[in-house]
Amino acid sequence: MENFLLTLLFFPDWSNGLPSDFLLLHFFVGAIIFPFNMIHAKARSIDAKNPQDAASGYKNSDNTTYFGYEEIK
Repeated sequence: MENFLLTLLFFPDWSNGLPSDFLLLHFFVGAIIFPFNMIHAKARSIDAKNPQDAASGYKNSDNTTYFGYEEIK
């Protein structure tokens, strides 16, 4: 049984092309995880450059640069 599972892991039976779950997994990684990772990295770099503004939620920063925070009035 163990050899069978290893064989399926490394040599799956894709006789009719790629399975739909394989394509959905790659779409999810490309459309969701990769852009989220890019946005998250940019936000962390902006917060690292402005630690005091990040601590206050960017309430005291100038409005000429948009950091992604808007006060609801």
